[in-house]
Amino acid sequence: MIYKVTRKQNNSEMCFVCGMSNHSGLHTFFYELEGKKLLGIFKGHDIHQSYPQRMHGGIISALLDETIGRALQIEDDLVFGVTIEMNIKYLKPVPLDQELRAVGWITSNRSRIFEGEGYICNTENEILATCTAKYMKQPVLTIVNGENFVEEQWIYVADDESPVSFELPK
Repeated sequence: MIYKVTRKQNNSEMCFVCGMSNHSGLHTFFYELEGKKLLGIFKGHDIHQSYPQRMHGGIISALLDETIGRALQIEDDLVFGVTIEMNIKYLKPVPLDQELRAVGWITSNRSRIFEGEGYICNTENEILATCTAKYMKQPVLTIVNGENFVEEQWIYVADDESPVSFELPK
């Protein structure tokens, strides 16, 4: 299926998944898609390795956690998801040094708890890992303890060329 981009989400300074200043991080860019899906574009490197040329399972877990948890921001960008539980299935090795995609969406949204699903795929649309997860909603300002996070560290990072749409397996 082809999904149109509706908006690009912000990045932070030091987050492992989306932080632009984290030298060990993945520097993931997140795009909101039609159908209330969230897409993260990233590339793992040697520092993210487990077995040779394979991404570490903990890194895969972090990517899926961030992507599903951030899907809530499609409707309210000042609320974050704090992870309660995750169930991940590793289907195929996740390679390093190539563009990969993490996709997440909300399946249940109640007053304090939400649940979601997601997957990681390659550019050939092979699904490499899947996840279901449950989160507690927390206002951003509660998590960052009143720091100037939103104004100073939650930043919009422009693309060289903004993508218009993405083809995804589901």
